[in-house]
Amino acid sequence: MKTKKKAARKKAVTKKSNGNHAVAILNQFENVTTGFEDMGADDLQLPRLKLLQAMSPELENDEALKAGHIYNSVTGEHWDSATGVRVVPCVYHKTYVEWAPVGSGAKGPVNVHRSKEVMGNTVRGEDNKYYTNDNSGNYIEETANYFVVIIGGKGETSQAVISMKSSQLTPSRNWNSKMKNLKIKNSKGVHFTPPMWSHSYVLRTEKTKNGDKTWYKWKVEVDSILTLEHHVGEARAFSEEMSLAKDKLIPVQEETKEVSGESIPF
Repeated sequence: MKTKKKAARKKAVTKKSNGNHAVAILNQFENVTTGFEDMGADDLQLPRLKLLQAMSPELENDEALKAGHIYNSVTGEHWDSATGVRVVPCVYHKTYVEWAPVGSGAKGPVNVHRSKEVMGNTVRGEDNKYYTNDNSGNYIEETANYFVVIIGGKGETSQAVISMKSSQLTPSRNWNSKMKNLKIKNSKGVHFTPPMWSHSYVLRTEKTKNGDKTWYKWKVEVDSILTLEHHVGEARAFSEEMSLAKDKLIPVQEETKEVSGESIPF
């Protein structure tokens, strides 16, 4: 009996010693030079959160992915339409991206316009794209971009950008209205509009239909005000960083498989 008790005490001491050692190691990682000091937004590939459609090429490479899933373009992580993903919006940035005709071989956008005035020189085609009046075949996409902090199930965080265009501009406007209409009370009892990064939101997706065409749209719901200091700190810092670097965002032309020449308004 004494031998068993002695062994148990020794095991407990060893476990405590290992725990203290782990804490000592972790403490060395805090408040030190990290090596990232010279690394800015230009040196990173910011992941994109994409809403996958039935014709998205990602579905061909991973059987676990389905239309309606939300997909991280860098990590490969994905969330189903019902569960959704929790995010903190930090910066909103509207752009008007001019693209060369599909299949032209052009890489990247022709131009990224900042003003809506450019849409006055376009004509809406039968495929719902807005073509420039210069007979170049170029078209312009109004795009709502959100720089967000993703909050995982265990409170872990990462950063990404979400771009909404075409039919996704309706849920974008809905999200913007929800953010602008949020009010909180300060210590003097006065209600005010907090920064967009004060709250988290859950992004889900829902199927929509128009005639014989079906696709998925974003569905945005208010989650809660941020209560953890490290979440607030990261959201605020990311907001400040992206407010300066937002114009450096390189638009990505969505890839979809051809479907009998028809265009679905993603």
